[in-house]
Amino acid sequence: MASVALRERPNPVIRHFAELSVVALTHAVDVDGRRLAKGSRGTVVAAYHDGVGHEVEFEHPFHAVLTLEAGDLTA
Repeated sequence: MASVALRERPNPVIRHFAELSVVALTHAVDVDGRRLAKGSRGTVVAAYHDGVGHEVEFEHPFHAVLTLEAGDLTA
């Protein structure tokens, strides 16, 4: 019987963005029938659960405040 070496998956790195950091969306997000495009930039106004969630305020192309997961954002 052949043995198979199992590789452990590394834990995903959770990015933590400090409050007042400027971040960008990693993908488009629909908000009340409007769309924030991938790359839309916003400001982190709150960080939750050790960086897992972030509340982000966007001004353009329209005003929105969204709670997003860390994977939805990039620096």
